[in-house]
Amino acid sequence: MKIPTYWVKERRMIAGRAVRLRGLSTDSQLEAEQRLEERARLWQDFLNHVPGATPERLCAELRRLDECSLPYSAAILEPIEQQSDSHNIVTRNRYGSLVLNSVNLCFADVDSFRRGLWAHLFPSKAREQQQLIAAIQHLCEQSPELSVRLYRTAHGWRVMMSEPGLTVASSRESELFIALQADPLYVKLCRRQLCWRARLSPKPFHRGLKRYPSLRSAQQRADEWIAAYESATSGLGVCRLIDTFGPPLRHPMATLHDEATRALTPDLELA
Repeated sequence: MKIPTYWVKERRMIAGRAVRLRGLSTDSQLEAEQRLEERARLWQDFLNHVPGATPERLCAELRRLDECSLPYSAAILEPIEQQSDSHNIVTRNRYGSLVLNSVNLCFADVDSFRRGLWAHLFPSKAREQQQLIAAIQHLCEQSPELSVRLYRTAHGWRVMMSEPGLTVASSRESELFIALQADPLYVKLCRRQLCWRARLSPKPFHRGLKRYPSLRSAQQRADEWIAAYESATSGLGVCRLIDTFGPPLRHPMATLHDEATRALTPDLELA
């Protein structure tokens, strides 16, 4: 998981092509902007076929600027709202919702869970939930150390899991995600960003709010947006706890998650 403290993004025309640029830094906004300009120069050389500007060198230099040694990982360019430790960071995503990013508390998004021809021909959320619970119970029977909490969301389910040795993009993660029929896009994002993510606050457009202002906007405008957002979504929840499985899930971020999402408050509208 890589979440830089300072970053800047820009779309720029270079050699007749639209290129998305970014600059990341843990030290200052100025350094982030300087790295964006260096990134632009690298693209300029590559697109203008400057000798030595090979695809391999371009990729290596871009990873160097991102301070990333892994070729397929992606930095999370979101403002940091709370950092419990280096493994658990709360950010605000592009449309303004708070998101927990974790490398030691696993989450899976499940939009639908259907087994058998009948379930596909005649989909039913009640039947899907029963099948999902059965699948979780089977996983816990196979792995006595697996702790699971199942939540209902507005359009599906969220599964929180903890197990000794469970890591992002591992073979064990793949086994769990396949068994739970986790959303493929969510799985892809987890592996690119090298962390699990769980939205903690409602989506603003469910209450007619516009997207959260960008970092280039004045801080006062961002503060005003957050105040309006919190007021408009004060009566909403993100998910609702359905049941727990396996040994008790003891993780400080589990408590933060349940409080922020209002998962233990019954009868709230989910958004």
